Amino acid sequence: MAHSSTIKVLIAHGDPLITAGLAATLQRQPDFEAVVFRPTLKVSSVIGSESPPADVVVADYDSGLRLIVSGAVGRHRVVILTHSDSQAMICHALERGVRGYLLLGCSIQDLLDGLRSVRAGGMAIGPLVAQRVAEWMNHRALTPREEEILRQMMLGLSNKGIAIRLNVAVGTVKTHVKSVLDKLHAASRTEAVAIAQRRGILQEKREGSHHPVQFVPQPFSWAAIGRRRMRLPVTANMALDSAGANGGTPGSPTPADG
Repeated sequence: MAHSSTIKVLIAHGDPLITAGLAATLQRQPDFEAVVFRPTLKVSSVIGSESPPADVVVADYDSGLRLIVSGAVGRHRVVILTHSDSQAMICHALERGVRGYLLLGCSIQDLLDGLRSVRAGGMAIGPLVAQRVAEWMNHRALTPREEEILRQMMLGLSNKGIAIRLNVAVGTVKTHVKSVLDKLHAASRTEAVAIAQRRGILQEKREGSHHPVQFVPQPFSWAAIGRRRMRLPVTANMALDSAGANGGTPGSPTPADG
């Protein structure tokens, strides 16, 4: 089916300043039309059958996932624009079906090219996001006990302090700490904590977490992330190809990981 020359973008971002900036930027482009979603409007009235459908929806993390879960966007394509480069959050969003994940601070040209790509049926994923996906594909999951040890490490507790708090032997703690460092490819406890925070391995607050999001499982193919008409820089595609060549096994991120 042929597309019209104008790309209609529904902006459903929770930050009013970002919304205003997006609207102003898109309206200056000859091939874009921006529609701002306001809380007083029903989503269905903006992207329903009574009006021309939006080609792409740009939303913050939680709003984007809520739209997908609610079914309000139907066949429309959601692009998340957020500050979070958490590995678990990125993979969870892609698993839910978002077609783009862009970080605040990306260039205007990257944003416009990404929206055009999604409208054409591709995906919009920047190099850092692609790197996070590649890392996830290669990561080794921590056991529940190792995650608990990691939480205590994040609090700055020593091996002895962790042993007392968890009522286990110091030797047991040392064994788990060594395993955590090995799985995270970290040279120190500090580096392990930094990697865990970056990947979102332990539960963390999402943007707008005062609005709970209910997730439902959907079929997802990791091959789609690496091969479905993604407009990625060469380095981003190399990162994904490297993950596959190294025998990485895609993980299965869950809401508790993010």
